[in-house]
Amino acid sequence: MAGERTAWGIEIGAQALKALRLERQGDQVQIADFSYIPHKKVLSTPDVDSDEVIRLAIGQFVSQRPDLGDGAVVVSVPGNAAFARFAKLPPVEPKKVPDIVKFEAVQQIPFPIDEVEWDFQTFASPDSPDVEVGIFAITKANIAGRIALYREIGLFPDGVTLAPVSTFNAMQYDLDLGEDVPGIIILDIGTTSTDLIIAEEGRTWVRTFPSGGHTFTEALIETFKLTYSKAEKTKAEAQTSKYRRQILNALRPVFSDLAQEVQRSIGYYQSTHPNANLTKLVGVGSTFKLPGLRKFLSQQLQMEVVRLDEFQKIKPSGRGAELFSNHAVNFASAYGLALQGLGLADIDVNLIPVSVVRDRLWANKIKWFGAAAALVVFGSLLSFARPVLDGRYSEQPPEFENDIKRIIDDAKALKGRFEEIQQETDINAKAGNIIQTLDHRDVWKHMYSDLSQMLASGNPQPELFSGDPDLVSAIPPAQRRVLDLVSFDSEYPTVNRNASSSRTTGASDSDSGNPIVRCKMVVETPNAEGVSFINSSILNWLRNNQDRDGVPYRLIVPSGSSALIPGAVMVVPGGDEPVGDSARGGRQRGDSRSGRGDFGGKGGEYGFSEGGDGMVVGEGGIIASTGGRFPSSRNRGNNAYMNVGNLDQLAPLPDPIQFLPPGTKYNQYTITWEMEILPPDQAADEETDKEVKG
Repeated sequence: MAGERTAWGIEIGAQALKALRLERQGDQVQIADFSYIPHKKVLSTPDVDSDEVIRLAIGQFVSQRPDLGDGAVVVSVPGNAAFARFAKLPPVEPKKVPDIVKFEAVQQIPFPIDEVEWDFQTFASPDSPDVEVGIFAITKANIAGRIALYREIGLFPDGVTLAPVSTFNAMQYDLDLGEDVPGIIILDIGTTSTDLIIAEEGRTWVRTFPSGGHTFTEALIETFKLTYSKAEKTKAEAQTSKYRRQILNALRPVFSDLAQEVQRSIGYYQSTHPNANLTKLVGVGSTFKLPGLRKFLSQQLQMEVVRLDEFQKIKPSGRGAELFSNHAVNFASAYGLALQGLGLADIDVNLIPVSVVRDRLWANKIKWFGAAAALVVFGSLLSFARPVLDGRYSEQPPEFENDIKRIIDDAKALKGRFEEIQQETDINAKAGNIIQTLDHRDVWKHMYSDLSQMLASGNPQPELFSGDPDLVSAIPPAQRRVLDLVSFDSEYPTVNRNASSSRTTGASDSDSGNPIVRCKMVVETPNAEGVSFINSSILNWLRNNQDRDGVPYRLIVPSGSSALIPGAVMVVPGGDEPVGDSARGGRQRGDSRSGRGDFGGKGGEYGFSEGGDGMVVGEGGIIASTGGRFPSSRNRGNNAYMNVGNLDQLAPLPDPIQFLPPGTKYNQYTITWEMEILPPDQAADEETDKEVKG
């Protein structure tokens, strides 16, 4: 991979997303940025949708890094999702090495060669004529699925490699593991598997076996009869737990199994490399924080065992230094990935499909094609404009110009008159729009009730509604599970009724012919979980309530990340008094010229109210509003009128008191979905069907 000046290395593990951006300065690098985004649940947790968890992590990362496109982006795949095979090549001319390697690949890879993406790296020692090759492969179906998932969220990698290979690159660079340095063993204990990497005399050897942090968690579940989440927490707190001895006794059998697998791997490597001099084992990964593990492995392997707590050649600085240092044990793979993007990796294996590379190249060239086309068009215009400027076409008689201008003006006048007559005589269309509004009057009552439930889906702490400022202020803003509604908009369906036909159309039509209403909701929250919090609350509610009895519509939620658009990150301005959503000091949005403002503030918290509780008629559509709580619902046809009643009685919303201190950050998010309005007979039939099946 060609070196860039900056590069992101991104590893999406079972516990968290780790991303590291390095900036190259000669042969040295420094940390330009990093991100550590823990998953809400470990990917190995039973019944967890791992793809959805990964979507959330990538979505949060991409939304926080708008400049991600600058420099290279290299991602990894776990060692247990790919293949690493090693073989010695017979003495051949260098130009014939690729042919020999392909032959070896066919023999070594347990899949047809045309069903995998593969790459290789050769290793040679200066004092030995032997040439070794490392062959690395992943099935095309596997890599295609991963790339599609990344691109769906807006992440476009330039390179993909194996996590153990990137870990080797990081250690090789950071520890200066040259040919004259004794060999070391790098043990990366992941959640579902462990990568054992041997670095010796400038070459590497990799083995991945199915034993990892998940195995330790299962041992605690079996011994103490815990839930998976509780066992994970117990494992993480083992060092400081008062039950430390009991926890270690439960984990001792897993320690033994791990030590045996390491011994087997070392034994095999030494059988093929009799002169290997392996003197030390370096442990990476969160599992190495377990108390007693290093001591146990050192006794069993009879060698020095250390844990990677910091890197030698990159040092964090600034406000994030402490956070990076706390998680340095988990950043080895991301470190190596970024080095590969900079062109500083010893092993430059790239498993990204050729078709993806071609797409990226064409995408980069398109802007140059566009610029070239613009120059051509500009040149053509000049060649045409020049004669005009020279007066070559000024020989046309002036009276012709007057005739042409008069004809154009007459045509415009006739067109305007025609449109006036059409509007005056199109009485049926206007009447149809008003009648259609009444056809769906029950929809909005249910819809506003849904909005109330969506805002409550975050499960806010009861203290936020207590009215006691001390109880509210005791909860840090970043931990508050509260959602503030900024606005709600919907494109209301229009009816077209002609003498010969009657058909309802919406913002878009479903396959069933039912009208579709597009909905857009903007919310704010100070909760630090951001995208993850929105997904587990509002989006989760939408997904779980798409089809319900007694509701005259069906919710349609876009798949993937298209339903959620992260917005701006805002900061509460400074001042002497705390800023909150109440009359005692609060943010106030919208415009309420009369009527009751929401959340006790002067003016409308949400939207625009012109005449108090009830109806406001806006030009070009309905504005269903009561005191400014919700903004507009627009009719895309002619004016229509609707009084939805008092929404505080139909779907009351609680009045939280937040008291956000100056400097508090809060994020804004836009959630979109659609409603398919069901005809009364269809809704009744579906409810009857459910009763029968029940």
